[in-house]
Amino acid sequence: MMTELKALIARVLDDEVRDIEPGDNLFGRGLHSLALMRLMPPLSQLAGTRLDYEDLARRPTLAAWQALIERSRAGH
Repeated sequence: MMTELKALIARVLDDEVRDIEPGDNLFGRGLHSLALMRLMPPLSQLAGTRLDYEDLARRPTLAAWQALIERSRAGH
């Protein structure tokens, strides 16, 4: 899952994503609100449900997004 998330981030960031750690604040690494909006459909597809922008923006780390996606997949 982390590899998939990094691949999605790589599509919207010009930064090298290999060195992004799971706990890094993605807004500090160049993510911005419009880029997050572009990530919503593929992230929602990974989760199997529509994710909420606010949930993603509130905790903008790969680790938090992975946990959110996994919870959504599990139906919680």
